[in-house]
Amino acid sequence: MNENIKKALHLGGTLFAVTAVTGLILGVVEHYTSQAIARVEAEARNAAFRIVMPAAQDFATFELKEDDFVADVQRGTDANGLAGWCMTVNSKGYGGEVNFIVGITKDGNVKAINILNHSETPGLGAKSTEPEFYEQFNDRSDLPLRVAKGSAGDGEILAISGATITSTAVTTGVNAAVEYWNRNLKGAE
Repeated sequence: MNENIKKALHLGGTLFAVTAVTGLILGVVEHYTSQAIARVEAEARNAAFRIVMPAAQDFATFELKEDDFVADVQRGTDANGLAGWCMTVNSKGYGGEVNFIVGITKDGNVKAINILNHSETPGLGAKSTEPEFYEQFNDRSDLPLRVAKGSAGDGEILAISGATITSTAVTTGVNAAVEYWNRNLKGAE
């Protein structure tokens, strides 16, 4: 056999072995880290459920009806039965989707929201994760909500300065969760 062919086969075999071992190692690492990541994400969601529906002691997945905004529905219960609902909402913001949980009481009012993740602009839309913005949604019964600039009255949420698109995305998502409750959960136990 030609010396050049032997070198090429040796080099190809070595490259194949290194690639196979590296791929195997990466596969094992991905397997274990993906489980850890999924566990951390589930813990974060459960913590968000407790933030937006503090009266609930337990949460159980509820059958989801197809919806453009609501991606998940959890039924929150306490010792007396239904405490309220936690809905995972995805709404289009300026930089991409804003993903958050909306807590809705058993009588259809917004208890609270919790932003899980977003791709909004730092210093602008990212302010949606600050209490000055998201606490405006706490204990709201004057629904649906509207975005206001400058000052907010009844049924209004004060927009984040320079981030009206993000403010509108979150408000639209909250209103969509309330509409979902009205269509699918009102009267459910």
